[in-house]
Amino acid sequence: MDVIFWGSPSLDFKMTLIEIAVALVISIVILLLTRKKLLSVILFSVLGNIIFFLDILARSEYFAIHKIVWLQYFTVFVWPIINLVLIIILAVKYFKSKKSVI
Repeated sequence: MDVIFWGSPSLDFKMTLIEIAVALVISIVILLLTRKKLLSVILFSVLGNIIFFLDILARSEYFAIHKIVWLQYFTVFVWPIINLVLIIILAVKYFKSKKSVI
């Protein structure tokens, strides 16, 4: 028997959309405060990955119901690699410029 965190796949999906919207707002605030595009993109990517990964751990059924099971595989296997590459790019830019990129 699958566990649905919020009680229904529909509510679970709505909560995920709200969480993604909050992550986007946080990323935009960081962009406006620091003017560092790469940092805000990395932040949004990592937060989005964490949000979907936690939904996968909670065994949310909305992936199957909305026919986006591929997103589970992408979240677990591909997205972390993308985040790692983005963080490496940020680190390289930081060490090349010797200025605060973060």
